[in-house]
Amino acid sequence: MENHYIKFINCGQIQVAASCETRSNAITDAYYASTVLMFTQIGQMHVFVGEKEYVVPRGSFAIIRKYTEARLQKTWTKAEGQAKVYGFVLANEFIHRVIEKIPLEKNGTVPSDPFISVPTTQRLKELIKPIITYMDEGADLDVNLVESKTLEALKALAEADSNLLSSFINFSLFEKADLEKLMTHNFLYNIPLKELANQSGRSLSTFNRDFKLIFHETPHRWIMKKRLYHARDLMKKEKRRPSEVYLESGFEDLSHFSRSFKKQFRITPSQFYKNVC
Repeated sequence: MENHYIKFINCGQIQVAASCETRSNAITDAYYASTVLMFTQIGQMHVFVGEKEYVVPRGSFAIIRKYTEARLQKTWTKAEGQAKVYGFVLANEFIHRVIEKIPLEKNGTVPSDPFISVPTTQRLKELIKPIITYMDEGADLDVNLVESKTLEALKALAEADSNLLSSFINFSLFEKADLEKLMTHNFLYNIPLKELANQSGRSLSTFNRDFKLIFHETPHRWIMKKRLYHARDLMKKEKRRPSEVYLESGFEDLSHFSRSFKKQFRITPSQFYKNVC
């Protein structure tokens, strides 16, 4: 297994879950476009938001609010040998669709932190089992199933802490993402522009307009350049072959990667690799 492996599953064009297995304890940056229910199966997840550090121990749950810029680090014991973390995305549209089906707690303190530790309950354990199965099998989920699982998740969270549902009303309110942060953390993933616009809280036309104002070029050209420079850096700094970097640089086809690389840098990836090794 590689040192770091991330897998995603989707509902149509919406990313609804992700898993990460790693033997690397490097700190990585994250900027979530949706609120995420996180579960640590093996090891520990350390979440740094600003000057604060939060920990999600083995067998524990936590919530990270959408549009939270965080740094993540996974650690594990020698006996564990690796860390493994699952995330279930609680997208705004699914929250809006199901939140009215659950009675809300009217009293008490509403958690407002971008990171919320969630007490582990039997219901949450039962919820995460089929999500892990879907992740490990790599199957897409249909809308009805995601909606039902979101309803189950919110009910389980309400059981764990009766004030959490009020937080989700706040979390799912309309707001715009920081477009530069969103794109910097997502350019490697093959997310359709319409879905990126949706994740950013914008219509597609507004997304394209704002994008050009910030980056001074079209989303397609910017994403292509970022991926090519990312691949070039992997070959130069980590001495990895073109066949080893094109997939994790967002390309699905090696020949397309090679043509695009030569067009951008006036040299083929193979020639570049030979020059730097």
